[in-house]
Amino acid sequence: MKKFLLFLTAAIMAVTAFAKDIKTVTFTVDPPMHCEKCEARIKNQLKFEKGIKSIDASAEKQTVTIVYDADKTSTAKLAVSLKKIGYTATKKK
Repeated sequence: MKKFLLFLTAAIMAVTAFAKDIKTVTFTVDPPMHCEKCEARIKNQLKFEKGIKSIDASAEKQTVTIVYDADKTSTAKLAVSLKKIGYTATKKK
């Protein structure tokens, strides 16, 4: 019984240690994106940010949607990363 409880405790600790806090945020950007090159520029800048899982930049919708690991980055860091290439990011509700 003790071995089972020890195993169960270890398994729970392992699952908790590997659990990730995956979040999604959508920003609108200013100045507006005009073309695919604008989208690519944003994607290329953000891909170096730690914790990024996926990026969707849409010139048509004027949005940037990012799936990220909240344990490694934050919306504030992502906004700063966009600011480095000249875009002011506003979190969309």
